Amino acid sequence: MYSSSINCPQCGDAQALTFKHTKLTVCSSCGSTLFIEDEQVRLAGKQSVLADYPSLIQLNRSFTCHHDSYLPVGHIRYTYKLGYWDEWWVLDNSGEGKWLSVDEGDFVLERPISIQSGIPNLALLALDQEYTILNQEWVVTELDRAKCIGFAGELPEIIEAGETYEYAHLSGLNGELLTLEFPENQAVRSYMGQWLDPYSIKVD
Repeated sequence: MYSSSINCPQCGDAQALTFKHTKLTVCSSCGSTLFIEDEQVRLAGKQSVLADYPSLIQLNRSFTCHHDSYLPVGHIRYTYKLGYWDEWWVLDNSGEGKWLSVDEGDFVLERPISIQSGIPNLALLALDQEYTILNQEWVVTELDRAKCIGFAGELPEIIEAGETYEYAHLSGLNGELLTLEFPENQAVRSYMGQWLDPYSIKVD
């Protein structure tokens, strides 16, 4: 597992990093948001504190699922029309990062993927409609807008509290999930994974 450290420019305390490509982290001592750019650390102000809701997943507490081990190193909370959900940036045994989404007992593990062509225009997406993406059939099961209300730990991307984006969830024939995110004035972000049985997750 990768290991390094930086010093917070606000309070001076050392912050351990466990993800080689960390772009943003929150100082565990003073709560400052830190941008990491080419090994330089830039202060971005204070970060809002996430409410401590009960959760099976905790930062820096590893868990296993189907004989694979994961370490949660980053956490983002989003709101949407039905409430909120949590995104955990987790590292597997090889140090590869994936997103674990937790929404009222539903768990899905997705990895970032690159889709070069075939992504439908957001304005054309509709619930229950079928689309062919990556030579596979998908059905749109959710369309909504997400709003970031806070984050903690180490993250692979720059994000700000209050940031919003439109997203779509599409389901495959064998239980796969494809997530498309449509940030304003940015390229579409895409992720693919599988739903998890919560009872298969064992916290170490």
